[in-house]
Amino acid sequence: MALFLTLQTVFLLALMDFSTCRSNGSSEYLIYPVKSVNVSMHSDKQCLDIEWTVHPHAYTLNLKMIFQIDIRRTTISNTIENKNFTTTLKPNATLQWFWHSMLPLECTSHFVRIRSMVDDERFPESRIWSSWSSWVTSKGQDSSGEFHIFPFDLIYVEEGSNVTFCCISETDNEKMEFFYEARSIQGRKLSPRLTMFEVNNVTFLKEEGSNALCDVGKEITGVVLYVGGVLEEPKDFSCETRDLQTLNCTWDPGRDTLLPERHLSNHYSLFEWFSQKKVDCVHRNWCTWQLAPDMQDMYNFTLTAENKLRKRRTSILFNVTHKVQPKLVGEISIKNVGATEATLTWQIIPNQKRLSFLCQIEVYHDGKTIQYNTSNFKFTLRELQPYTAQSVRVRCGTANHFWKWSEWNTKNFTTKEAAPSGALDVWRIVEPVSGGYKVKIFWKPLPAFKANGKILNYNITFEKLGKVPEVDSFSESDSSSTEKIIGQQPYQISVAAINSAGSSTSSVIVVSGDSENSMQNIKEDRVNGTGDGIYLSWKPDPRETGGYVVDWCNYPLDAVCDFQWKKFSSNTTSAVIRSADFQSGVRYNFRIYGLSTKHEAYLLEKKTGYTQELGLDCKPKVIIDNLASTSLTLTWNDNCTDEPQNGFFKGYHIYVKPEKGGSCDPETEKHIFPDNIVGCLYTVPNTKRKTFNVKKLQSNSTYSFEVKAYTGGGDSLGDFIKVTTGTHENTSLMMTIIFPMAFFSLLLIIGLNLKIQWVKEKCFPDIPDPYKSSVLSLMKFKGNIHQAILNTNDCIPDAIEVVNKSEINKTWGSKTLLVGNEVTKPAYLYLLPTGKDPLPSQPCICFENFTYCQAASDPGSCSQIQIIPTDPTRSMEPSEHLSKVEKDYIGSLGNIPAGEEASLNYVSQLAPTMSGDKYSSPNLTEPAHCSEYKMQMVMPTGMALSFTPEGDRPSSVASLDQIEKPC
Repeated sequence: MALFLTLQTVFLLALMDFSTCRSNGSSEYLIYPVKSVNVSMHSDKQCLDIEWTVHPHAYTLNLKMIFQIDIRRTTISNTIENKNFTTTLKPNATLQWFWHSMLPLECTSHFVRIRSMVDDERFPESRIWSSWSSWVTSKGQDSSGEFHIFPFDLIYVEEGSNVTFCCISETDNEKMEFFYEARSIQGRKLSPRLTMFEVNNVTFLKEEGSNALCDVGKEITGVVLYVGGVLEEPKDFSCETRDLQTLNCTWDPGRDTLLPERHLSNHYSLFEWFSQKKVDCVHRNWCTWQLAPDMQDMYNFTLTAENKLRKRRTSILFNVTHKVQPKLVGEISIKNVGATEATLTWQIIPNQKRLSFLCQIEVYHDGKTIQYNTSNFKFTLRELQPYTAQSVRVRCGTANHFWKWSEWNTKNFTTKEAAPSGALDVWRIVEPVSGGYKVKIFWKPLPAFKANGKILNYNITFEKLGKVPEVDSFSESDSSSTEKIIGQQPYQISVAAINSAGSSTSSVIVVSGDSENSMQNIKEDRVNGTGDGIYLSWKPDPRETGGYVVDWCNYPLDAVCDFQWKKFSSNTTSAVIRSADFQSGVRYNFRIYGLSTKHEAYLLEKKTGYTQELGLDCKPKVIIDNLASTSLTLTWNDNCTDEPQNGFFKGYHIYVKPEKGGSCDPETEKHIFPDNIVGCLYTVPNTKRKTFNVKKLQSNSTYSFEVKAYTGGGDSLGDFIKVTTGTHENTSLMMTIIFPMAFFSLLLIIGLNLKIQWVKEKCFPDIPDPYKSSVLSLMKFKGNIHQAILNTNDCIPDAIEVVNKSEINKTWGSKTLLVGNEVTKPAYLYLLPTGKDPLPSQPCICFENFTYCQAASDPGSCSQIQIIPTDPTRSMEPSEHLSKVEKDYIGSLGNIPAGEEASLNYVSQLAPTMSGDKYSSPNLTEPAHCSEYKMQMVMPTGMALSFTPEGDRPSSVASLDQIEKPC
């Protein structure tokens, strides 16, 4: 056999040698021209199926070859495609290539030819093109002489495609028009009878398809174009089983293609690679597969979606035991039901021993859920609530490889009754009556989780505490309260609930006359609401207490008030009381009790309040009084009271609305009215007050006034009353005031004129006569007594004393003195010449001169001052002497520094007593009476002087601080 193969190879090589062409006489190459070219047309797919062959030797050598395919349209000169097709030749394999044409193949003739070249690495020298094959023609309809449109049959394309049509006329150069859905399309002429039209990016318009028409004027032909969506690849492809017998596969097919089912439907199929089986699916989104009886675990599926336009595929590989969703069979069985226990059993499929399951149990009761897990198909529920409806449900899933839970399977049942648990919540109202008390006992029904069954009746026992106990017991079945008259002695009251299984624990409360009467006169305090309740707080009870109780009525204004109470622990001293029955604008009264450890109650505090206050249901009626230009008085009456109604009555709000707006005084608040006018708001925090005086109004202005009673919830109703103020003064008011004043003024003037002398003596008395003064009796004068009176011309000032700093401008006569030196002690400006020898001391008299200011003088001081004699040879008038001194004084101001302050005191004297006429020259040889020197303020502060230091002061003048009492 091996020898035969070797000989065959040698023979073939020899044949190859004869079929090759030599070049340059030294190298050999292989050429296999194309033979037997066959072209067929597929109109439905608009493609040319091209088949050809080569020399059998090429197949034997498994050569890799390149075939160049040349396709031309209408004429041989019109090339439309030149494509290289590479393949490796295999024995008995057909060389085939498909070419898709944009132009329908029926429109015109197509010409095909092919040539080949060896492209094998074994024969690199043979890469030479062979000669072309002969032309093979696919005949078109453009030369048939008939009127046609192609494609001719129904056309199916996807959205967004470009579609090419051709119209063939009967004769050459005939006018041709094309319409797509009544829209004219411009064409391109390919031959005298052939015109091509292109419709690009087609969209879905309607399920019936779109019309494409060729119109040559005398005749119309057309075709229907169906446009559908692009076939999508299936998504979320998954398979699972419920019983390990049937496999359910599902997927999301994506958007519908919208192609008509009768013409072009999407087709889905399943192919399993291990078993090589295929199933055509009836539905577009799910399919079933029967599992193999030998329990094959691994499956490899390919899902194919296809239509005439496109094909899509997706695959999945899985273990079937990992895709199991169990299923519960039948109902859950409930056995051994008791008051607190019950046993559940159930069945599931598939019941395979090689699979393990996990089951989940949920029990619903009173809005709560309790969950249990088990690996068995039987479970006992415990700690259930007696005599309650229970709802239980179960679901299961595989434990080792969980895939999905089964559906829930639900069952309802009711547990049996048990004796009531706990004790009733009991409270009471005690009202004094003649000889004892009327006691109303209230209790709240037990909730279901404590009743443990249907309550048949309540057992109430009244036991009188004392030396001889008395017990009165009775039952109530359809009520939650009872009442009984008791005596003054303490009573112990107990209440218990009873059902078919037993009795609850008795609730005990003690009623004592002492505790009921001890705190009845307790003041009621107001409390605040929270919108949905009322906030209460109370002082801790200093006594030992077991807790607190707050009671109230939900409907305090009704005959049946719906009595309520709430208990709190001993460490709670505040709470927000809420009730669904509370309403806004209703006053609720609360009583707070302390509850002793012996079950005895005593009242601690009383509270009253609203959840939310509202405005009072009343309307004050306003009257205007005492209207003036800037004020008026408001008076009102109403029926607003603090009785239990919409809110706590706190006072009145007075609204002042100016016609044009304005400002408010500090005593009011700014208020903006709905029409954006700024007004004023007065608050009267007194419910008894019914009048108010409005001041500081603008004259000749219009105001609107409104009075409303207010509470914490707002204002009551009210009506505006409009008032216009008067001018600055009312004429009648002015006449009323001014005329009486003028009349009384006139009477006063007449009376004063009649008593003018009396008025003068009382208000303006005569100046006292110095000659009648009692001082004169102390003085002894020589000569004329009138000479002792000091006249203005007789007063000769002799010194000015500076007592402090000041800066003054002093005009003395026609000149100005500037004083600025700082002087620490009194200094003197000497105005009179003095002798060397002082005169003998003379008696002196203190004299107050009220003409001058005495700010710096001491009226109680007096000193002996010597008379400074004048020049004996020359009599000098006072004015002349002052003029001389002024000149001398001004001449000494050159060195006074500026900016200093000084105050000058004027020192004056009485003229000495001399004989003879007062105008005669004084007799210097006679001793003269000295007169008292008095410091007088003669100019304002501000002048600066420079004086002789105090040590250089002449001895004839004494300082004020040295003045002693009169000699």
